[in-house]
Amino acid sequence: MKKILFLALLLGMGSGGVFAQTAPAEKVTAVYFGSPYCGHCQHLEREFLAGFIERNREKMDLIKVDVTQDNLAFMEALKEYGAEFPGTPAMAIGGEFLMGYPQEIGERADLAVAKAVQNGEKTRVKILSGTEQTPVQKTAAKTSAVSRNVSKKTAEKPNDASLDKPSAEQNILSPKFAEDNSARVSAHESVFKRLTFWMITGAGLIDGINPCAFAVIVFFISFLSVYKYTRREMIVVGTSYCAAVFFAYVLLGLGTFKFLYAMQGFYYVMWAVKAGTVLLCAVFLALSIYDFVHYARTKDASGLALQLPAKYKTFIHKVMHAFLKDRQKSVWRLGLAAAAVGFIVSMVEAVCTGQVYLPTIVVVLKEAGEHFWRAAGYLLFYNLMFIVPLAAVFLLALAGYESKTFGGWLKKHLGLTKILMCLVFLVLLAVLIKTW
Repeated sequence: MKKILFLALLLGMGSGGVFAQTAPAEKVTAVYFGSPYCGHCQHLEREFLAGFIERNREKMDLIKVDVTQDNLAFMEALKEYGAEFPGTPAMAIGGEFLMGYPQEIGERADLAVAKAVQNGEKTRVKILSGTEQTPVQKTAAKTSAVSRNVSKKTAEKPNDASLDKPSAEQNILSPKFAEDNSARVSAHESVFKRLTFWMITGAGLIDGINPCAFAVIVFFISFLSVYKYTRREMIVVGTSYCAAVFFAYVLLGLGTFKFLYAMQGFYYVMWAVKAGTVLLCAVFLALSIYDFVHYARTKDASGLALQLPAKYKTFIHKVMHAFLKDRQKSVWRLGLAAAAVGFIVSMVEAVCTGQVYLPTIVVVLKEAGEHFWRAAGYLLFYNLMFIVPLAAVFLLALAGYESKTFGGWLKKHLGLTKILMCLVFLVLLAVLIKTW
């Protein structure tokens, strides 16, 4: 009887019957290239990476390479897969190289794993090939992370030297990693929350009384007074002008923000932007201090370093004359003319007011991470605060105050405005350096 059972067992195993066992498919190694300075990488790691690992834990081991520490491995991978642009996040899985999140990686990474396992594809990244420990392999071993389900048998494979014996320096992609990563993202979001209402309010208001912008406001009021605009005409012209200034700066800010937001995956571009902004902030801080000292000593505003160039002032005056000198137009045409003036003046004036606006946009971008619309809301509020001084001047002009009153106020408080500008640049510089 025992012999019969033994023969049946052998026949069952050999014929593919119920006792037959299928050898498990070999895992594919996925290599994820990211950067701690990349907003889209943080987005991916928070929303996608842990689930991606869990879904494919029986099919895949994953190595994480920080391109800021091991850029050579990233460049070699780009060359191997024929990728044209060095953007992050990126992921090499078998024969596919996916770049960008949520589009390519979010949509195709799971399919790429299944395809690689099914077809037996190998990931063509040099840190995974052969047994020789090249300098690139050693660097990657320090900055990589392997799946929590890598078994001892897998770790001892002789044809994968860069993955064997994960050291204490390696970052294991596991539930513990997911928790740590979530904590880092939460800390990042708490930094964004510290970009408070008062900081945005203060930066916008101070930029609004920036001598560059305020001098234009004073000239505009005097222009309306000289041409004897009626109260009704001033209401239409003033409202149109304020609205045009607001929307012009919103378009400038959102355009700049959207461009920089899209560039977050390109490490060197963003590094250059942040470095340039820090440098500009430091220069503007130094020039604001110079202007304050200069004006305190001489009471002469003509020698200030941070002011709208004379040729730009002349151009603005010509634009106002060209569009608004003809009071015979209908009220609606005057409103449209005032809107055109406000838009053109804002574009020209941005050369000066952008000294505060650009660093603010970069700070918002840095703190926002993937929260595009929340950051856009902050920019809208900043610009609302920016036109508050402009709207206040128009209301006071309607109440009977003359342009010389506003000119006198600007001259009397020019030193104070320069101190406030110094504080704005100092705060922006500190935030930019702290979040570098």
